[in-house]
This record gives sequence, structure tokens and C-alpha cells, in this order.
Amino acid sequence: MKSTRTQKLTIMALLSALIMLMTFTGVGYIPIGPLKLTFLVLPVAIGSVLLGPVPGAVLGGIFGLSSFITCFGLDTFGVVLLGVNPYFTFITCVVPRILCGLLPGLIYKWLNRHDKTTIIAPAISCVSTAIINTIGFLGLLWLLFANDFVNNPEVIDILGGTVINTFSTLLVLFAGVNAIIESLTALILGTAIIKALKHFLKGLD
Repeated sequence: MKSTRTQKLTIMALLSALIMLMTFTGVGYIPIGPLKLTFLVLPVAIGSVLLGPVPGAVLGGIFGLSSFITCFGLDTFGVVLLGVNPYFTFITCVVPRILCGLLPGLIYKWLNRHDKTTIIAPAISCVSTAIINTIGFLGLLWLLFANDFVNNPEVIDILGGTVINTFSTLLVLFAGVNAIIESLTALILGTAIIKALKHFLKGLD
């Protein structure tokens, strides 16, 4: 029991540190136009499956807070969002990331009871992490900021002088690209890492 608890705390600390490291070194993000593709769902997915839904939600919260911090001068689009409405920016950055840590953990707990392959449950959970993050973030971005984007010259300039209809198209295209790349990354790397850790660390189920 004590050994298992120590293992979980160690994994939690390492994944938290990895999220912060990937955020502030920039390796966790790839710019795609005004928005960014993120690989920070990977440590969240791993933690959600290995540690459970609550630790997964905590890791998602750390991911969200680190994303919010980048809005203070580290990310151009984030700076604009912060200027439009800091409260909405906080919600958009943090809430989807908590959910992308919490819900996949619940999905894994349910699937793991019926998964005799020991691969399907972690694979689906890892993919769901990326999908929930993408849908949640872009959904809130549209819901909370769409009206402000119409007449905001800074946003229009970042989008290359486009208008709201083009922004809608941009979000749809980005959602497709983002979801595919993040999902594949989480599926391949996340599942492989989880399987490897489960092999060497006992008592994590």
C-alpha cells in the first residue's frame, strides 16, 4: 500500500513537472495560424489512466493554469483574449483541461472492467483526452468570445483581416487538424507509455 502510494505521488509529481516544462520551454505547443496545437494532453492522458479521474483532473487543472499564464505576454492570441475578458479567458483555458483529465479517467475505469486486451481501455481514454480538450477549448472560445471577435481590430489583425465567418471556418478547420494530430499522438505515445509503466510498476490499476 505504501509503495503504491509512493509510486502514484512520484508519477503525479513527474507529470506535473513535465507539463510545466513543456509549457514554458515551448516544446508543448506548435503554432498553427493564430492558434496552437498542444501536446500537453499527453501527460494528462497518462496521469488520468494510471492514477485515476481525480489526479487526472488535477493534472488537467495544472495544464489549464499553465495555459492561462501564457496569456500574460507569452502567447499573442492569449494576450488578446486576456484583454477582451480575463474571466472568460481563465474559464476557456482551465475548465476544458480539468474535464480532459477527469472524464477520460472515468471512461478508463468503466472500460477497464470489460477490456480483456488491456489495450483498448487506455487507447480510447487517451484519444478521448485529446478530443475533449479540443472540443471544450474551441467550444468555449466560440461561445464566450465570438461577439467580441467581430469588432475587435486586434483579433481581426491576427486573423489576417478576416471577418467572423472566416473565423468560424478557421475554428472548424483547426478543430479537425488539432483533433487528428493530438488524438494520434495520445493514442500512439500515450498508450505505449502507459503499457510500459504498468509493466514495471505494480498496483496502479
